[in-house]
Amino acid sequence: MMLGGVIVLSRCLTQLKGSFNHTKHMRVPTVVVRGDVLSSWLTVSDCTRSRLAQELGVSKGRISQLLTSQDEPSAHLIAKLNDLTHLPFERLFKLVRDLPVGAAPKSANHDGSKSRARRVAALHS
Repeated sequence: MMLGGVIVLSRCLTQLKGSFNHTKHMRVPTVVVRGDVLSSWLTVSDCTRSRLAQELGVSKGRISQLLTSQDEPSAHLIAKLNDLTHLPFERLFKLVRDLPVGAAPKSANHDGSKSRARRVAALHS
């Protein structure tokens, strides 16, 4: 059974190999919080933005950024949000190709490290 799956995967990869262009830059998807879902969770859980910020160890301004999907949360923050809300990843987060208009991408995360998207982009330039 497994061998059949490997053969099908091998055929798919062979077909893709011919059409893949190594000179084009690949866009790394950005993960953002579904603000409407988090906002609903805050209401249902009777949790304030201030309390959420305190639980996550971030500022209230950072919570506002997350609620408006203006910035990509760090992997650490994603994990904390999942643990705190007990919501499935697919429900609480969405993948987007670009940040919303007006959202300025940050050069570094709150801990000073560059975001994954910026590190990948730097590798391709």
